[in-house]
Amino acid sequence: MDVLYFSPMLLGIFLLLAIAVSATALRFMVPNEQGPSFWMAGSWSLISGIGLFIGFIITKSPVLNVLGNAAQLAGEALFLLGIFRFMGRPLPWWTVPTSAGLIALVNTHYWLFDGNSDFLMGVYSTIAGLLPVQAIWLLLREKHDAQTRPAQLLVGVSLLIYSAVTLLRGYLGYHDWWHDQPYIQPYQSFSYLLPYNFAIPALVMGFVGCTLMTTQRVLARSRQLAEQLQELATRDSLTCILNRRAFHEHLVHEMARSQRYGTPLCLAMLDLDHFKQLNDRLGHQGGDHALQQFAWYFQEQARRTDIFARFGGEEFVLLMPQTALPEALRVLERLHSEASSQQHRYQEQGYQLHFSTGLAEQTADDTPDSLLKRADQALYAAKAAGRNHVQAWQSNP
Repeated sequence: MDVLYFSPMLLGIFLLLAIAVSATALRFMVPNEQGPSFWMAGSWSLISGIGLFIGFIITKSPVLNVLGNAAQLAGEALFLLGIFRFMGRPLPWWTVPTSAGLIALVNTHYWLFDGNSDFLMGVYSTIAGLLPVQAIWLLLREKHDAQTRPAQLLVGVSLLIYSAVTLLRGYLGYHDWWHDQPYIQPYQSFSYLLPYNFAIPALVMGFVGCTLMTTQRVLARSRQLAEQLQELATRDSLTCILNRRAFHEHLVHEMARSQRYGTPLCLAMLDLDHFKQLNDRLGHQGGDHALQQFAWYFQEQARRTDIFARFGGEEFVLLMPQTALPEALRVLERLHSEASSQQHRYQEQGYQLHFSTGLAEQTADDTPDSLLKRADQALYAAKAAGRNHVQAWQSNP
């Protein structure tokens, strides 16, 4: 009949061993996450505690019994500390020595004074059942981390099942002790087999949830990293607007759409006038400030459908989809007038931003390079004609 007892116990050991091995692998796969370290330590402590308890069953050594129960509860406490660490909360370190020390005292008293095994089981189960309460409350209440929230709920519900089953086991132990029930073999006791059949599977499910929490967080950080890399690849580092490469992709796309649907499209090239003199007067950082102010102004004032980018140095481009040349001229002349009237300051030095603009409208034969070239020719003509105004491309400028 002992096989009936050892079979669920061995199954429980193998389940916990699987958790320990998985937690160890998780610990080394994501070394920057602190939670897996506690899950690994807690799992191995549980394994060692059950191993000591098996040794007690074989040798009947009271020392192994006391150490085994203490190691198991310390392992459970460590496992739960990993949840607090994972969620960035202060660790209730006191739960480890308190739970292990309390069961060690009661267990020692049991051996010294011929105590009741049902009462001992009740105390052990009460401690084990109450240990997860803080973690359960934290997991079910916290909602700030949307990425790991589903896995948090899985862990919380799993620990809730574990806690309920373990406390039920404790109640049955107290009940049998209070009513002075005769001692029966563990393999014949429903209360002894209850945790192996229900509580340990719930703990396994909880660890699966912990693994999912970790995986979801790693994936979220990977996505953030990818977004940052994408931002760095497409944005100008000084002005934070689109860079030349990203603008060219938009230009190709918008020109193709314009040709497909027969809608107008205009491209403007803008260049800050006398920027070298301004940079010499304000200094390099002052020149950067001027470029940032200019980019901010156009980003705010341009229409939502327009695409604005820094092309290089003090040169910028503005793509105006679904816009014919007369409308583009009106928009750019308004922007010229407003920008020229604004006063800017850098370290108590005032300055104004004036710029020249070359404008070209897409034709049926245009390619991105040819459209850019015609806008650049118009910009050159604007500078040659006195700067600080808009010049539309002409076949013979």
